[in-house]
Amino acid sequence: MNRKSLALASTLLVATMVAAAVAIGLATPADLMLPIHWGIDGTPDRLAGKWTALLLPPLFTALLSLFFYTLPALEPRRHGLGRSQGLYLWGWVGALIVFAAIAVAVASEALGWQLPVPRLITVAVGAMLVLIGNQLGKSRSMYLIGIRTPWTLASEEVWIRTHRLGGKLMVVAGAGLVAAATLAPQGALAAITLALVALAALIPVAFSYLLWRREQRGDQPSG
Repeated sequence: MNRKSLALASTLLVATMVAAAVAIGLATPADLMLPIHWGIDGTPDRLAGKWTALLLPPLFTALLSLFFYTLPALEPRRHGLGRSQGLYLWGWVGALIVFAAIAVAVASEALGWQLPVPRLITVAVGAMLVLIGNQLGKSRSMYLIGIRTPWTLASEEVWIRTHRLGGKLMVVAGAGLVAAATLAPQGALAAITLALVALAALIPVAFSYLLWRREQRGDQPSG
């Protein structure tokens, strides 16, 4: 897997999503309203006309893929990106999985499939976190992807140690989300999701600051 093969896969996915959106749009009532956003409890809280709702997922997938494709030209720390190809490529794959799941969720609402949308999206996000987490610890300092705090960007050692911890936490959170989507009661799914994502996001930030402070104290001359 490389940048060009993922660009091709992204193009095929967007084309498939657009074709499905057009087919569904032509087969459903003209005044049909579909969800474009779901609340934390999984209830649709924002609706739009069918064409808007059906075409937004492929549009955002295309924009996201364009960002990832052009990222090597945008990233100032190209050496870091060159040593972080796993994070770069699998992060792209994870994002495609999430947007494909969103497209399926919208299609299910249009066609009356009655899919458990919150569980579907939670599984997709969990899979993305596992894919990204498996690569975080191997990454090197960059401005555009990764755990970008002022302290990780200031020190390569802080970046490495923070991403090793963050990767483990992200894998645990992702696996937890997949398990919760499969086993947890619907009423508890939102709280579990928030707790797992918050822990995976906040602990590495605090850890990076503590590492940086320790590093700064070590740099100060004694006496």
